[in-house]
Amino acid sequence: MANDVWNIKTDLRIQYGKTVSGTLTWYDIVADSYEVNIDRGINVEEQVFARPDIGVATVNLDKSSLSDFTQGTDYKSNMPFRIAYRPKPDTASSIWYTIFYGFIQNVSMNYNVDSHKLRISITANDTTKIMLNARLSTFDITGNSTQRSFRPVMNDLATAIAAVDNRVSLNQSSSAGLKGGSTIQWANSWIDTQAGEILNMLLDAELGWSYAQRSGANQFWLTRLDIDALQATAWSSSNPTVSNIHSNSVLHYCMNAIDLSYDSDQLVNSAKVTEVVSTPASDKTKKNTTSISTYGEHTNNYEITMDVGASPYTAMSNWAQAVVDAADPKQIKSVECPAIRRDGTVSEVADTEIAETLQVEFSDGTNTFQQVLLVKRIRHHISVDHWSVGIELWKGI
Repeated sequence: MANDVWNIKTDLRIQYGKTVSGTLTWYDIVADSYEVNIDRGINVEEQVFARPDIGVATVNLDKSSLSDFTQGTDYKSNMPFRIAYRPKPDTASSIWYTIFYGFIQNVSMNYNVDSHKLRISITANDTTKIMLNARLSTFDITGNSTQRSFRPVMNDLATAIAAVDNRVSLNQSSSAGLKGGSTIQWANSWIDTQAGEILNMLLDAELGWSYAQRSGANQFWLTRLDIDALQATAWSSSNPTVSNIHSNSVLHYCMNAIDLSYDSDQLVNSAKVTEVVSTPASDKTKKNTTSISTYGEHTNNYEITMDVGASPYTAMSNWAQAVVDAADPKQIKSVECPAIRRDGTVSEVADTEIAETLQVEFSDGTNTFQQVLLVKRIRHHISVDHWSVGIELWKGI
């Protein structure tokens, strides 16, 4: 009887892409043993700015043959590269889930005299590297307020990046319902500028996100309203949950480790936001009086670039209000889960993606703490003995 027990030798696929007669064709990289590390997601700076970060995959292969060293490998720098696993090897053997897509950065080799095997290390970056480093000869933000709102400007930036390097496509994420942006940009022009500089400026004002697709060459972005829609998810027993309270449900992800944090210094319950292009500079200050009464006042100043429009600068006011409303010192920063369940099958936690919501529940036997959080980073460590999934979380704003 089929049991779908997962095996690294047969159910992990590491491939490189090669164009043959105008068609991209994928080839397996075969080895005696594998060790895989994947780290992809976003960084959060000043507890507010969600900045795209270059995802990295490192694959170590052991081979008894020296042919790759003496003859050279068929896979080389800049070739497409992907890593996938088979979730149901017996009952759905043709289905593979990709957990990393990018381009090979480096291939290195050394010979291990103890094991008598050639160790090959492949390092690959996801498409965030292309997006951030694309150098635009010119980029203009023009037109009326509709044309200069966040979504149209991001679409224009996507077109400009694709014109420089068509290996990546920048699109609004469909997971949150394609909601409109909350900011309008200044009319401006850039000459000989990296796309990442413009992108981060736009994301900072929007309080938006941008991250690489794990299974293809898309870069996704989310508006402030997209993220609000994700955060609106209420706790429910029917949603996927990482918990140390065991359950046989497929929606239960066993918890190996958790990082619980209580740090009032991380609070910002009094925020001043300044628009740096305005002359004179425009600013707004918002306070969370309830949080201040409980934890004391914790202030921070932020600088952003947006077209504030006429007073009372509603977009800036909403920006500052969103920051102070999120003031809470109790946070679950990260969790770690085994990807292989007790029966040897793959847990659905392996299929977790950036910008998804995830429920986390932790109990000491008497007290139970529950939060609905946003996934901001995912790490996979896959070896012969173990497969762990580390998930960094953010309560968001």
